[in-house]
This record gives sequence, C-alpha cells and structure tokens, in this order.
Amino acid sequence: MTTLLIALHGYGGTGADMAQALSAGHESVPLEAPDGPVRASLVGRGRAWYPLTSQMDLVRQWSREVSPDVARLVRAAQARHGASPDRTVLVGFSQGASVAAALLRHSPLCHRVVLACGRLPDGAPPCEEVLTVTGEDDPFVRTEDVRTDVGAVRARHVTVPGVGHEFTHDVAQVALAFATGPQRSHE
Repeated sequence: MTTLLIALHGYGGTGADMAQALSAGHESVPLEAPDGPVRASLVGRGRAWYPLTSQMDLVRQWSREVSPDVARLVRAAQARHGASPDRTVLVGFSQGASVAAALLRHSPLCHRVVLACGRLPDGAPPCEEVLTVTGEDDPFVRTEDVRTDVGAVRARHVTVPGVGHEFTHDVAQVALAFATGPQRSHE
C-alpha cells in the first residue's frame, strides 16, 4: 500500500495551497489537506488552526485544543484511503506544524511527521520518524529555536537555503522525499 499524506497549512493558507505544493509530480500519492477552522482575519484570506500569536504558551494551548478535531480528520482520511497509521505521514507548515506536533503527543496516528517552519512548544512528537525543516531566511522560526524545541529526540533536520517562512516547492520536495522514502530500520 502507498503512503497517505495529510497536510496541515499555516496561518492564512489553505489545504488547497498545501495540496498544490505537495502534489506537483506526485499525483499518485493520496493526499488530504483540510482547511483550518478559523478565518485568518489579519491577512484577509485563508484559514488558520487558531488565532495568530507568537506567545508560546498560547501556541501550546491552542494547538492542544484543536488537536482532537484534527485527529478526527486524520482518522476519517485514513478510513477513506484504507491507510493505517504506519502508512500515514503528517506534513505540517507553521501553525500546522505546531498542531501536528501537539496531536501526535497524544495520538499515535502516523509513523512519520514533517514539521516545516513551525515551533514545537511541547518538543518533538513521539513519532517513529521526525523531520524538521526550516528556511534559511525565515524571520519567524529560527533553526536554533527548532533544534531547542526538539531537544534530545532524534529528529532529522534540513535547512533550505534561500527560503523564508513559506512552504515553497523546495520545502515540499524535501517533505515528499522524507514522506515517501524508505523507512528507517529500527534495531
């Protein structure tokens, strides 16, 4: 069976934005990209998972609060595609990364997660395989902060040159290579 990707966008983005970036050249990979429940009023377009904030205590709280609803979306997508958690990969960008990390701290819904340009207030999720991605020129999420967030968890990290706080084609390609690549062996 093939891998199911579930993509969670950032503030002001949409599921369609994530789907477009992730499906380019990989149309055969099943992909679900839901929209967040909140209107992104500060940018005048798109959706959000929670109101915009840089306060880590609020990111933590709001990511935890929305995670049961996202868990239901993930389970429904898995049922539609006949995908088990070991064949499911979450890809979260910005707010979506924080939500994915919070969700996976309490629900083993996937075996791999890609956390792009997002802070992880509770640290890296206890997933089998974790990849964090930051843009070299990201003014909001610094590589050092993500490494601190992850802590002692063994997570891979990629810094994408020339990229700011955005889910670009290059970031999508890094995410897809990790999501669809061979599983690491566990000893």
